[in-house]
Amino acid sequence: MVANLPTFSVITPVFNGEKFIEETIASVLNACKGVQFEYIVIDDGSTDNTGSLLERFSDKITIISQQNQGESQSVNVGIESSRGKYLIVVSADDPLLGSEIFMDVEELFTQDPSLVAIYPDWQIIDAAGAVLEVKNLPDFTEEDFLAKNLVLPGPGTIFRRAAAIKIGGRRSKWRFVGDYDFWLRLSDEGRFLHRNRVLAQWRHHGESTSVSARGPQMAEERITVISDYLNNTSRSISNRIARIAQANAYALAARLIFFSTEVPGKRYLMKSLFLRRSWPERLRPAEGLYIVLHPLSRFLVYPIRKLITR
Repeated sequence: MVANLPTFSVITPVFNGEKFIEETIASVLNACKGVQFEYIVIDDGSTDNTGSLLERFSDKITIISQQNQGESQSVNVGIESSRGKYLIVVSADDPLLGSEIFMDVEELFTQDPSLVAIYPDWQIIDAAGAVLEVKNLPDFTEEDFLAKNLVLPGPGTIFRRAAAIKIGGRRSKWRFVGDYDFWLRLSDEGRFLHRNRVLAQWRHHGESTSVSARGPQMAEERITVISDYLNNTSRSISNRIARIAQANAYALAARLIFFSTEVPGKRYLMKSLFLRRSWPERLRPAEGLYIVLHPLSRFLVYPIRKLITR
């Protein structure tokens, strides 16, 4: 007799996550009450107390331990090991808000075979869990997602396992933009749906890679991920969308000069202006002023840095 397969598979990659992993696991188990699910946690070679903390939940979760391979490869291990029709990746420091995230999801996917991902609104929390900001996202359009480089599917996105397998999961060549690259390629397989409710969280803290490692490599990846997608997608992308997408990629890369003086911000900004033929929407004038005046701006217009969003 074949055991009933779970409807949902929750995947959490973790490396040295002892500070938040228990909170995250407890939040997932609480959110999944009444849901047919499995919870797969991939310990990616942690050297802290993560392993022993995971063992406390060994009767409720599936633990996969491996030598350190990076987040993308860890997510792929979870995807390949999963048995659910629909998957959600929950970062080790981003606790789920509650069970509403799974409500009506199976029905929505069943009703629309072209649907490959469902993404909610989400909130930014600090290390202590206090809400810093709420991200109310727009409905999915190519203009926002590709042209403006907006990573619309963020925390709380649920997607079809079959589609993820078809595109080969995440690609380990990216250190910083593996999620955006994954969503770009997944968008070639079908439609994305926005749920206009705050159902997920992202934790902003100094130990997060997306916060602590902002520099030249991140800047370069923000540019390259767009050109890589445009060169390889099978979809027909208009010249206008492609040009604006590249312009905004350069603008976002230029912006990282705020965090690292090794980023060639002026060169990236000039490239963005050349491609956009107008001011890029992903860069505010005050930020452009800081880039143009750099390095003097570090001393003369320091307050501009206060305008930088997370």
